Amino acid sequence: MNPQLDAVSPAEGTPRAYILEDDVAIAALEADVLRDLGFSVITCARIVELGDLMELALPHLLVVDVMLPDGDGGDITELLRTAWPGIPVIIVSAASRERLHELRDLGPIVTKPFDIHEFASAAVQAVNTPRSLEGARESGPARDEGASAAPIAERASAG
Repeated sequence: MNPQLDAVSPAEGTPRAYILEDDVAIAALEADVLRDLGFSVITCARIVELGDLMELALPHLLVVDVMLPDGDGGDITELLRTAWPGIPVIIVSAASRERLHELRDLGPIVTKPFDIHEFASAAVQAVNTPRSLEGARESGPARDEGASAAPIAERASAG
């Protein structure tokens, strides 16, 4: 059984996922899995690129590598969750167990190398965990884009 996401209502459009990953091959694999789950996907390799994306629109899911050439993806994710606490996050990394343990409260953690079914399950888990953007910072153009962290129900597909 492959986990999948129910289609979102036409008013909400296609859910967005942002992937912050410096390894092009891993980012492409993650993007393929998320597209199969119904997400539109944008990948970036640098923290500053993610910041630019967050100013344009909030994602429905954020996938973050910890060890990046321009900083620690875990640190930036903690900062982003301070501003927008309802954004579902998956940490995908080969960082030390200690570092991943520190990040466990952000969302599901998938260690590299990973199984694509484990990654897909983590995506479903992340978006289905009830969260709210209430209490998030009200400023910034991203708040007007209609991104919602409302749970998206899991759908079992035959197969």
